[in-house]
Amino acid sequence: MTRNKPEIQHSDALMGLLLAQGLLHSAEGASDGSWLVRRAARGPKFVLETPQEAMEYVMDVLLDVRLELETAA
Repeated sequence: MTRNKPEIQHSDALMGLLLAQGLLHSAEGASDGSWLVRRAARGPKFVLETPQEAMEYVMDVLLDVRLELETAA
């Protein structure tokens, strides 16, 4: 399976956004589109091997944030 550049660019942009908003503690991307991410400073690290996995992870983080905001309201 080949990875196309737009998928990698989208996941790069979204990971950068999550980092900028403080929703991730760390995210390190590789040239092949894989990521090593951590949501909290002492939380587990996750390896996302494809841009598709990275996009799913982004969606999970955004859903968690939405649910947290809804329960806080």
